[in-house]
Amino acid sequence: MLGLLISISIMSLMLGKYQISPMQIAAWGISHVNTNSGLQIKAEIEMILSQIRMPRILLVSLVGAGLAVSGTVLQSIFRNPLVSPYILGISSGSAFGVSLVILLFQVYNPFLLQLSAFLFGSLSVTIVLIASKLFPGRDTIIMVLTGIIISSFFSASVSLIQYFTDDQKIQTILFWTFGSFANANWENVFFIAPILLLCGTLFILKSWKLNVLSLGEVETTSLGLDYKRQIFTFIILTSIITSSVTAVCGPIGWVGLIIPHIVRFLGGSNNTFVVPCSLVSGAIFLQCIDLIARYSFPFEIPVGIVAALIGLPFFIFVLIKIRVA
Repeated sequence: MLGLLISISIMSLMLGKYQISPMQIAAWGISHVNTNSGLQIKAEIEMILSQIRMPRILLVSLVGAGLAVSGTVLQSIFRNPLVSPYILGISSGSAFGVSLVILLFQVYNPFLLQLSAFLFGSLSVTIVLIASKLFPGRDTIIMVLTGIIISSFFSASVSLIQYFTDDQKIQTILFWTFGSFANANWENVFFIAPILLLCGTLFILKSWKLNVLSLGEVETTSLGLDYKRQIFTFIILTSIITSSVTAVCGPIGWVGLIIPHIVRFLGGSNNTFVVPCSLVSGAIFLQCIDLIARYSFPFEIPVGIVAALIGLPFFIFVLIKIRVA
């Protein structure tokens, strides 16, 4: 899988209006690894690869990995195959938080964006959890329905913000809500990379606990784990990842729903396998989506739109599968 990710990344470096050959990419890579290599790289190639394509590839991979592993964790702890950061309303809540900051403040502040996105994303999942507890025995359908309601509410709230703001901020919010990597840069990469590295590492180390939590509260407690504490920890970590991703590139749905199902279908449900594979598979999937968004039309389409077009049929397939089962 890592080989496939590297291959797609190299393809992304090559493709574009300015075509770059594999030999030129290899020379560029060597010149950065060994500054004394003596290889001469054209200024335009250096600028395109270093400042445009490489930060975009890294950011797309980080976002895809983060969304996929968040979906994997949420589906495991809630024992619900329909759960994802998008379905639970975390993405929409985070989107509202970012839109609110754009409305109220004139200066771009990544920390403030992320904090607001985290607070409203956490609020969304909290409401969903409370609603599911009010209807015991029907928590699966209640969780999905509440998530859809919360998503609709925050989406309407974002539209309301757009209605009352000025034209310049409307364009900023509207373009951002599409979910796009058109403005990817190294600042975004350095912002999200430590968060994903920390949370992803914790998920991998705690993946065996996901296997235990998926057994239910009684079994988890009997095996010596604090069920509520573990659930709370995983929800906080997934909210941090989702809010960080949303603050950087806007809401991108369906990745957290699709990838866990694909990985489990191919390799089983053991989370010690599913969690790390979801990280890599999410990066591969979103890289492919990004390529489609960039080159399927003469102009670039926001990644969030392409992901939704692909994710919706898959969501219907999952519903049919559950009904048959």
